[in-house]
Amino acid sequence: MARKLPSPLPFFLLAALLGLVPVLNNKYPAQFFPALSPGLVELLSVALGVAAAFGGFSRGWEILARRTWARELARRAAAGRRAAQNPEANDLANAGRLVARLVRNADEDLMEIRPDFSERSLKRLGRHLPELLDEIGTEEDARIRLGVLGAYLGETACRNRRWQWFFKADPALRQFAYSASVLQREGIELDPFAWAAELLTGRRKWADWLEATK
Repeated sequence: MARKLPSPLPFFLLAALLGLVPVLNNKYPAQFFPALSPGLVELLSVALGVAAAFGGFSRGWEILARRTWARELARRAAAGRRAAQNPEANDLANAGRLVARLVRNADEDLMEIRPDFSERSLKRLGRHLPELLDEIGTEEDARIRLGVLGAYLGETACRNRRWQWFFKADPALRQFAYSASVLQREGIELDPFAWAAELLTGRRKWADWLEATK
C-alpha cells in the first residue's frame, strides 16, 4: 500500500499564525518579544512564514501529483482486463469465491463508510474516494482498490436493484482474475469494476451509477 502523504493544512495554518506575529508585536510590544526590535521580529516572521507556505504548497503539489498518477494506474488496471472466452469451471468458481470474500471483508476494507450495502452508503463511499486514491502507488494497489470498490458497487446493486453477479475470469491476472466479472439483469450487462475506475478517477458521478442500475 502506498505511503499516505501528510496534509499541507498544518503548514498553511503555521504560515497564517506567523503572519499575525508582527501585527501583534507592533500593537503589544511589551507582551511579544520585548528584547527584539520590531524590524527583526517582522523579518523573522516573514521568513518563517514564507518557508511554512512553501512547505504547504510542496505537500499540496505532491498530493496532487500522487492522485493524478493513482488515477492513471486505476485506468490502466481497468483497461487491462480480458475475460477468458472459454473459462474453466474451476476458474469461474474461484472468481465467485473471491468476490464473496471481498463482500464479507467490506466491514474491514471500507470501515470508514460503515458499509451496509444500502444506496445511501454509496454517498459515504463517494466522500471516501480521495482516501482510496491516496492508497494507490502501484498497479497492484490499483487492482486491490478497484476490487474492493467494484465488489461493493456490484453487491449493492444486487441487494437493492435485483442485479445478479455473472462471474468471469481473466487467468492472466491471477489473484485479480475475478475483476473480469460483470452484473446481469434482463439481458443487460454492467461492469462494476469498470465503473469503479470511472468513479475513482472522477469521470463518472454517483448519480450516473444509480441511473445505470435502476
